[in-house]
Order: sequence, then structure tokens, then C-alpha cells
Amino acid sequence: MKIKAPLILVIFTIILSAPNAISQSQNYGSISYGKAVNISGKQRMLSQKMSKAYLLLTKGINNNEIKKELNSSKFIFEKQLEILTKNASTSNVKLSIKNVQKIWSEFKTIISSQPNFANSGDVMRLNTTLLKACHELVLSIEQSSNYNNQFFKDKNQDLVKIINTSGKQRMLSQRLCLYYTAVTMFPNEKTEYKKVLNQVFDEFDSVIGNLLISNHNTTELEEELGSVMSIWEKFQTNKRGFTNGDFPLEEVFTTTNQLTRSFNKITGIYEGLTSN
Repeated sequence: MKIKAPLILVIFTIILSAPNAISQSQNYGSISYGKAVNISGKQRMLSQKMSKAYLLLTKGINNNEIKKELNSSKFIFEKQLEILTKNASTSNVKLSIKNVQKIWSEFKTIISSQPNFANSGDVMRLNTTLLKACHELVLSIEQSSNYNNQFFKDKNQDLVKIINTSGKQRMLSQRLCLYYTAVTMFPNEKTEYKKVLNQVFDEFDSVIGNLLISNHNTTELEEELGSVMSIWEKFQTNKRGFTNGDFPLEEVFTTTNQLTRSFNKITGIYEGLTSN
């Protein structure tokens, strides 16, 4: 059977364009899916970091570091939301972004106000709603990556999941400090907030072990995870004391920030592996 010239031309064109099509499918707009998951994952962390800073300022721990955290986190959250919006292509991701934008508008107004107990109560009411919306955005981007790369079985798809998991540890470390602070500030909600604190503690602790046995770990990753365990040990070996509020608030603030920085580094290393 003879193949006509026009058909040969079509087949040849498809073959030539295939690498470009594959390259586009592996990206979230102008950035990689790994970076998109990392950035959107940071939004979860920032929602908790801003909430924590606002409560600490309300409580009277009025130092420049906390003020700087609140202001810089607001700026970074908005800038990263712009990046994610600009590069979004699927309807599910765009819908998730719109939901974050809606909640963020209300949340930003609250945390931009003069810190007080009434507004801190609103922060506690709204922070989890914003967190969930940010988490849904991460999942939407991860699902988009899975769909667009379903025909390509390589390590990157597994790494995207690891980036999400590791990145979530940044959020959990900030949420630990947020609810530790809330337990000391709101006696009427102490039982409810203490329950959340216990759940966050257990999740954070279990994921460290899961990451330790990842097949993607390098020597650098193992060393940083070892550093995390040494920082975490003082809380991990005295969970009851932690959930009862026995540690100085300033120590919890400093330690959870150290954990956030370490997991930010770890997540960045995992992201870097997607391009290797």
C-alpha cells in the first residue's frame, strides 16, 4: 500500500513537533510543575506564619522580627499568588486560585489591622479556611501534573508528590506555633485548640520518618533531615509538656522557625532533583 505525500508530510510534522509538545506538557506555564507545587505549598505555610505572627503581636511579644515576618509574609503571599495565577492553564487550577483569592481578600484585611484579641479570634476562625483553600490549590496543580504527564513514567511524578509532602512540613511547623500560642491565649477554646495541636504534632512527627526512607534521598538530604531530628528532639521526647504549654513561647517561636527553614531547604533540594 502506497502512502500519499500529504499524509507523509503530516506524520513528519507530528514527529518533529512531539518533543516540543512533551516539553510543554511537563510545565506549569513558564515554570516546572515541581516549582509550582513548591510555590503553592509555601502559600500553606505563609497562611499559618501570618496568623502566628498576628497572635504573637496581640499577646504583646512586640519585637521587630515578628513584625517583619508578618509584613514580608503578606508581600510574598500576594506575589506568589500572582505567579501561580499568571501560569495557570487548566480550569480546575484557575477555580482553586479564585477560591484562594476570595478568602485572602478577607484575611488580608484582618491581619493588616492593629493587633487585638477580637481580630485574633477572627484569624483563628479564618486561618484554617485559607489553609484548606491553599492546600486544594496544591492538589489541583499536582493533579494537573499527573494528567499532563500520564504517558511519561519517570521519577519526576514521584518527586512532585515528595515536594508536596516535604513542603507541607513547613506549614505544620508554623501551625504548631500558631496553635501553641492560641492555647495560651483563648481559655474558652483551649480544649479545641489543644486537640488540633496534638493532631499537628503527630502528623509532623510521622512524616519525618517517611521522608527518611525516601528512595530519592541524597547525602545532603539525609544530613538536613538529621538536623531536623536533632532540632525536633526536645519537643518529640516531651510531647505532653509541649501540648500542655510547658515550653517558653519564645523558644517555640524560634524552634518552629528553624524547622521551617530546614524543610524549606529540603523541599528545594527535592525540587532540584526534578531537573536532573
